[in-house]
Amino acid sequence: MDVLAETLRGIHMRSTVHSRLELSAPWGLRVEARDRPSFHVVVRGGCLLETGGTHHTLAQGDFVFILGRVSYVFRDSEKTRPLPASEIYGRCGSTVRHGGGGAATTLLCGGFDFDGTPLSPLIASLPPILHVKGDGGVGSRWLESTMQLVVSELEAARPGHETMTSRLGDVLLVQALREHVAALPAGQGGWLAALVDPRLGPALQRIHERPEMAWTVEGLARAAGMSRSVFAARFKSLVGEGPLTYVTRWRMHRAMQLMGTGTRSTSEVAQAVGYETDSAFVKAFKRHVGETPGTWKRRLTG
Repeated sequence: MDVLAETLRGIHMRSTVHSRLELSAPWGLRVEARDRPSFHVVVRGGCLLETGGTHHTLAQGDFVFILGRVSYVFRDSEKTRPLPASEIYGRCGSTVRHGGGGAATTLLCGGFDFDGTPLSPLIASLPPILHVKGDGGVGSRWLESTMQLVVSELEAARPGHETMTSRLGDVLLVQALREHVAALPAGQGGWLAALVDPRLGPALQRIHERPEMAWTVEGLARAAGMSRSVFAARFKSLVGEGPLTYVTRWRMHRAMQLMGTGTRSTSEVAQAVGYETDSAFVKAFKRHVGETPGTWKRRLTG
């Protein structure tokens, strides 16, 4: 099983490429915090990205994923006063032209919608801003190729181009995640780091493949080829929670998927994620989700 692919399927990702920004110096725009994650790709030129006191210098081919709930500024120079993005977008269509006629920068902008995220280990592991540099590696060439396809679709505006750009937006995020994982420094914590850890990776794969198994710390440690104590300590250090807590959270995540996409009864879902009794499942679900499975499903189906 590809755990990253399985987790991405579990959050029901949908992307939208909503605009192409043709900018010329001096230019600047401020985007207010929003709940919806967004992404930006530098197609041409370069710029500065500033948020929460953090500064990123972006160059051609760079990809930026902004998880949301933070305000940020794009501009050509620290000396340029940014305008509210709503003011700039308000007078333009999908192609936005703005600036003073100087050095050119082109940004491709879009957003993501995720369902089923409250218990997703992937969403919990992402930083507020994910910056992947397009500096010549194999992965960055894939990013550039996909980016150019998106630009071509936007320019041609042929029938079906919205569907095409949406699918390509999904590909951009997956490729950016690959590059991010490959560039993680040794010893860095987080779920994505654990996913590619040669010891913890196999244990995570077992959990995701068989959430219904009666997992123990000892059993998972054997899958990782480690002693129980060393495995438990390393798992908590990288993932941020104990192995069995993670097992339960993943079971609840899978339960939400099963209830949201099928017609299985509560008993069938409980058995599918490893609970012998409905009462044990309902108790665990309410503890992690905040409501019973029945209440959650009724609210989902409206």
